[in-house]
Amino acid sequence: MKLALSAIAILAGGVVWGQATPGLPGGAANRHYVANRTPLTASPLTKLPVGMVRPEGWIKGQLVRMADGFSGRLTELSEFCRFDGNAWTTPDGGGRYGWEEAPYWLKGYIDLGYVLGDQRIIGESNRWVEAVLKSQRPDGYFGAKSNLAGENTLGPIEALDIWPNMVMMYVLRTHYEATGDKRVIPFMTNYFKWFSKLPLHQILPWSWQKFRAGDQLDSMYWLYNRTGEKWLLDAARVNHERTADWVGSIPTWHGVNISECFREPGQYYQQTGDRRYLDATERVYATVRGIYGKQPGGMFGADENARPGYTGPRQGTETCSFVEWMFSHEMLAKITGDARWIDRAEEIAFNSLPA
Repeated sequence: MKLALSAIAILAGGVVWGQATPGLPGGAANRHYVANRTPLTASPLTKLPVGMVRPEGWIKGQLVRMADGFSGRLTELSEFCRFDGNAWTTPDGGGRYGWEEAPYWLKGYIDLGYVLGDQRIIGESNRWVEAVLKSQRPDGYFGAKSNLAGENTLGPIEALDIWPNMVMMYVLRTHYEATGDKRVIPFMTNYFKWFSKLPLHQILPWSWQKFRAGDQLDSMYWLYNRTGEKWLLDAARVNHERTADWVGSIPTWHGVNISECFREPGQYYQQTGDRRYLDATERVYATVRGIYGKQPGGMFGADENARPGYTGPRQGTETCSFVEWMFSHEMLAKITGDARWIDRAEEIAFNSLPA
């Protein structure tokens, strides 16, 4: 793979950054797997459907430990992940714990099941997916009523909060890739039509959804690549415009927000073809790593926030930040074909994540 850097600059801590130049040509459309449709930029790399790559050796051992341990047994340990009485499993969205906890768990849990071929995990995941698919209202909204207004884990809310739905979309996408369930595409289409009709002031007005809407952008492109419906690109543009500004600033120093959100300009590059958006993502990465990335293993210190003066090599990092940092790198590798993002993800996977 070709690595390309130009307009080299040095930031605090000695991290090198420059204009982010895709390292593999996009070439012709992929004839075997779903990749970017025009006018999105061509995909140098394409994610294979879940389960098509089977782990062996060391990585299989790590995944089996997850399945047999805390991650694979969370329904036995956490009240947030209990099926009965959960707001994600009731047709009218009533019940408790309708915020991010269950979707975040399911996002990894369902992948783990299909990657390992673990029928216990697959069966439990499908039980949740069936309940979520049955929760869609006639207007297209789905999930917990409490996120429309009321109260979530953070306390009372006065405005619409669709952050948990962004996470649950990944669960449905994995389910679709694994099963071909024909209900998923119209389900997501109707939901994004509901989103597109919202007044601008109600779109991503506050909280995690404001910072993390790159997750929704990813699902919008995923759906567009399967349906070709151009209105989804209009919705994606609005989604980008209403997302916190990761192009010109670093709008939050919360560790997980940085890990999960710094990639948003690089994602939007696919729609614009303007490489300044890739540069913006590389700038945020280099700035954060330059100041707070003194510990070995590819991460940066943020407990829970990255804080001025707390920049030493012993600073802690949330587990959420590790996996979201890796996911962002993997997504950017797919978008750009630049092997630096693969190297960065591998550094974390082999040195930091196992601990």
